[in-house]
Amino acid sequence: MSARLILVTLAVAIYASAVDGSPTSSSSEETMEVIESLERQCLQRTGSSETFEKLVAGFTFAPMCFAGHLDLDGLISGFDELDDSNRVQYFDTYCPQLNQSLQCVNPLFDLLRKCWDGEELAIWDIMFNMVPEALNLICKDHGEIFFRLDRPEYSMCVTRFEDYAVECAGKISNSTETMHLSKLNEEQCYELREFRSCVAQKLDICKASGIIELADVFYKPLMKASSCAKYIDLEPNNPVDTNEIN
Repeated sequence: MSARLILVTLAVAIYASAVDGSPTSSSSEETMEVIESLERQCLQRTGSSETFEKLVAGFTFAPMCFAGHLDLDGLISGFDELDDSNRVQYFDTYCPQLNQSLQCVNPLFDLLRKCWDGEELAIWDIMFNMVPEALNLICKDHGEIFFRLDRPEYSMCVTRFEDYAVECAGKISNSTETMHLSKLNEEQCYELREFRSCVAQKLDICKASGIIELADVFYKPLMKASSCAKYIDLEPNNPVDTNEIN
């Protein structure tokens, strides 16, 4: 069972119970099955129900924690009106709030990690590390990524991204595609690095380096959660910009 599914399902279940205190649809049965599965897994891994009980309590109080750190209404309404005239003020206001709000979920991440091992734990680590990576990119240069992606040269690259990815996928062998993250060897890790480098070079020809930064939100946590952290540089340098369109 994926960490994402458990997170979403547990959150929905807690919200639903807070609203009316009882199941109201057939999806409630599926929700309870997921929660019960998580409870069993936590019990098996930790030897007691304490971790699961803390997890449920944490989800219950998380909305109040977020409300204390993040002006969500202002964040959303301000984003709809975002332009060059107000972007500095907007990101200077809300990026610190977003980073502070991470303290509301970090304890939940720590508790959930106690209930997994092996490949599921690796997936959880990827999700955990994607959050700060995404925030760093969003807040970098006062949201430059949002404005950059609206430029014509980026639209051109986006239409070619799938072709680039297919072409670069030839650098990944079948054994690497099917191997568990925790068991990737040095050669397989180099293949993943070369795939990323290949895509970055293709995108950079289009003057669209920001797109690879979006991919890195997943790539870097993936490498950190796998055995590849022992073999490769997790802060890859992008190729030098050129004016050529390929």
